[in-house]
Amino acid sequence: MASVSKESGAQVGSLIRRPIQTRELLFSTDQQEAVAHRGCPLVVLGGPGTGKTSVLVEAALSRVGQGQDPNSILMLTYGRERASELRDAVALRTTAIMKEPIARTFHSLAFSILKMKAVESASEPILMSGPEQESFIRDLLDGDSALGKNYWPADLEKALTTNGFARELRDLILRASERNLTPDRLAQLGKEHGETYWESAAIFWKQYQDVMDLQTDSAGDAKLRIDPSQIVAEAYYHLRAHPEIAVELRARFTTILIDEFQESDPAQRQLLRELVGSDVVLCADGDSAVGRFRGADPDQLSAELDWYVEKGKQIVLHEVFRSTPEIFAVGQVVASEFRGSAVQRKRECHVAPLGVDHQGVVVGRFRSASEEAQFIAYQFRYARLINKTPWSEMAVILRTPGAGASVLRRAFSQAGIPVASEIAALSSNPSIAPFLLLAQVATGDKTLTLDTCEKLLLAEFGGADSVSIRRIRRALIAARSADDQRSGSELLIAAIDKGEIFIEGADSLMRIHDLLAKARKVLRARTTQAEDLLWEIWNNALASDGQKLSESWRRQALRGGTRGASADRDLDAMMQLFESARRFAERFPHSQATSFIRQISQENILGDVITAQGQRPDVVEILTVHSSKGREWEIVAIAGLQEGVWPNLRQRGSLLGSERLVERIRHGAMARKELDALTASGLIEDERRLLHVAVTRAKSQLIVSAVQKEEDEPSTYFEEIATHVLGEWSTDPVMTPVPRPITPAALVATLRSELHGENRDIAAQILARLDRESLKEADVDSWAGVAPISSSAPIIAPDALVPVSPSSAESFTECGVKWFLEKSGGQNGDSTAQVLGSAIHAFAALMEEDATLTEADLVGKLQTAWKLIDPSTGWVSSMQLERAVEMIHRFVRYHSARSNTIVGVEASFDVVIGRAQIRGSVDRLEVTAEGALFVIDFKTGKTIISIPDAVVNKQMQAYQLAIIEGGFAANHESRISAGADLVYLADGKDGTARNQPPIDLEAVKSEIAGIADGMGAATFLAVANKRCRDCNLRNVCPIQSDGRAVME
Repeated sequence: MASVSKESGAQVGSLIRRPIQTRELLFSTDQQEAVAHRGCPLVVLGGPGTGKTSVLVEAALSRVGQGQDPNSILMLTYGRERASELRDAVALRTTAIMKEPIARTFHSLAFSILKMKAVESASEPILMSGPEQESFIRDLLDGDSALGKNYWPADLEKALTTNGFARELRDLILRASERNLTPDRLAQLGKEHGETYWESAAIFWKQYQDVMDLQTDSAGDAKLRIDPSQIVAEAYYHLRAHPEIAVELRARFTTILIDEFQESDPAQRQLLRELVGSDVVLCADGDSAVGRFRGADPDQLSAELDWYVEKGKQIVLHEVFRSTPEIFAVGQVVASEFRGSAVQRKRECHVAPLGVDHQGVVVGRFRSASEEAQFIAYQFRYARLINKTPWSEMAVILRTPGAGASVLRRAFSQAGIPVASEIAALSSNPSIAPFLLLAQVATGDKTLTLDTCEKLLLAEFGGADSVSIRRIRRALIAARSADDQRSGSELLIAAIDKGEIFIEGADSLMRIHDLLAKARKVLRARTTQAEDLLWEIWNNALASDGQKLSESWRRQALRGGTRGASADRDLDAMMQLFESARRFAERFPHSQATSFIRQISQENILGDVITAQGQRPDVVEILTVHSSKGREWEIVAIAGLQEGVWPNLRQRGSLLGSERLVERIRHGAMARKELDALTASGLIEDERRLLHVAVTRAKSQLIVSAVQKEEDEPSTYFEEIATHVLGEWSTDPVMTPVPRPITPAALVATLRSELHGENRDIAAQILARLDRESLKEADVDSWAGVAPISSSAPIIAPDALVPVSPSSAESFTECGVKWFLEKSGGQNGDSTAQVLGSAIHAFAALMEEDATLTEADLVGKLQTAWKLIDPSTGWVSSMQLERAVEMIHRFVRYHSARSNTIVGVEASFDVVIGRAQIRGSVDRLEVTAEGALFVIDFKTGKTIISIPDAVVNKQMQAYQLAIIEGGFAANHESRISAGADLVYLADGKDGTARNQPPIDLEAVKSEIAGIADGMGAATFLAVANKRCRDCNLRNVCPIQSDGRAVME
């Protein structure tokens, strides 16, 4: 567990770490020979689990044990975490003092070489991170655009300022640098092969180099900034230019041991050749190369290894010590389809079977991704509860992250399985993004909008939810002064921005405002760095309970479990953010906080930043194949083996063609079709390598799963493994059943179902025991369906009047349950359409009350008030406004064509019929030439009822009943009804009308009385009708499948 604190401007991480386990190894004859080898280069080949890395570590320890200076040994590998593991493995078994890290990456080695160069030039080298380089490229592209530079083809003009283009350009520069190309050579290749984009990219690359050199030359702090794409090539060229340095390094590192050599790129291989002497050991497995996207070149691995074998020796490790025989066999099946010599793939499994009852390989075919995730969760919980397997010895490997990872996380959360998933870029981390957003607002880089305010309020330091935000907006509108015409959105923005908070219960608003004010205050200091700004926000962010958010996260992390693992990840990400800010200040000492916040917010890739991270002691990992490289678990689930996903054989053709550049360098002049065919062939091999790596991560159990449904089929990889495991292939495969979850809730549910069966006595005894042991799921009072009905009394006393509005009479007749639930609050807040309807009614009333108003006046008032009706922007809002204006036009045409006399606008009434107290108002009340009253109700919705439905419409019948009962005496003395019209202003030239003729008085009175009795009753009837399909209450409706109660 890690935490962030600040002392004298520095971050301090506190770590809690379990001891690293060591184990005694018994080496095979071939391994012993490799460890003892001296005097000439040695190439060690072997598949996953053959002990290549163990040999390398033992080779280093053997030399140290024989008296060799450990500082003369250099171990190289492909990644920083891998290098750390190698260092730990050596350090734990020797007491020798090492002045420098014994294990490094190629980039670390190259950086050390350039630091030697820097001593001569007095310029301290600083390595830019990947995200920093991408941001730098994006800034240069933006600068070109602002200056009107147009060396790019016209068809790329709109793409130049996008993040995706900057990413592709960075990738092209990386691939070119790894192959020791120069801008001029890239331009020449573009001309030779008709790649016009390469010529433009070469111009940009030259400008990129010039700007980097200019920054270095003009930097007051004498820093040599190096981008990651060129660091290895720069080191190589430096050694070539200064052979005496290469001699010095060869004398210092008399032994070089390389792990996972297949992951190296051409530039790294060139650099290594400059450094190696006679004592060099290279471990490799071409079938396990997964780093092609980083520049690895597995296709040329064999040729590169031959260079060392010609000068020395090769040993092939055939014995596998990791996986059980069943898993080993699956790995062999996958590997059998690889191209090339099969000599090194002839392996023997040296792990004993785990017993007849043990399922080494489980194959599952499911109807949905949810079922697949539940099955994996079951298998993991079973292993934990029955076999006592630690969570940290289980992992799920996916081809790519995305929706599949989200489904798995949900299933694991429901099953109580703690999960640690791969960390995303800081800008997309849901816990860190709100902090960056508030910093952007504080620096002025982002304007406060409704969307921004809502994101801040919904953040953990805001503590609000969508319901409370709507409540706050309504409260602000209700509390504003009479002359304040600002919308709810504007009031919300003002509250956060300026502290204009004049309502009670707005703690979330006050927290955000105070935090923003403190951030702005610290920015007023001229020396403020991004680190200071972020610290001010982090140190003052409060949770909804008033406690510091930092303390809340720390407590959750120490508590452990699922939420603890999540808090651990959040704290690690926060420490990474602070470390990134510190590095940025170190690289650009005179920069403003705004620059860093803008850069980190735009990053789309994860930066390689060294921070003190908490070791998660016992969590399941969900990760990609690339992240699983070099690791192993007792149980591994490979999920999502779907057609089109794994293998993913879609051509990786990028816009700028970095993949074509690699193939051109390798194959030279070749027709485009031939080149594409070679690329496709390589892609097939790459995808199988990924599967091979995934399968061989498992030690005792492998779970392979896929989903089979109409639009989603298992891939050929799944069928290949399933056929091997199950023995035959079927055209009508059987779906794998999903067992009951092994959770307390599922156990109690099963026991409850047995209470009505033959084993009810045993089930009751077990439930009683669980309740005595304080298992909350066994508490009878918490069971759904057990608690009695809260009340069986009518909702309105039998002798009391029942309020009936005309619209509710119509709603109750359609469905009593829907009416009751909506009456009790089960409805959405006012939508834009509802607010628009109210506005159109108000404008209609204005015109009828003021004869001087013109159609243009009404349209002008509508346009002026539009931001109050719909605070959003964009084309949807514009279309809504056009629709509203057209409704005004239809109303005016309808109004002008009427010959009756208007006697009431928004005319209210209140009449009593039996128990029914009918209250409401009509949009328009007219009197005919014969002296009868006529009601008009304007509708702004798009759904028009049929003519027959209009005749029996209860809302219109209630209006007519009010006329006959004298409800409009204040408007006119007549009690004769001439009928009613529903006028739909959203349809037709002058609106579409539906007429209801005069009613049958006694029949309607009887119906209204019955409706009143029903509304005041204790039970309500759910009625299936044509509106059920679009009903918002389907999920709680007893006659719908998705709303039916599970307990009767």
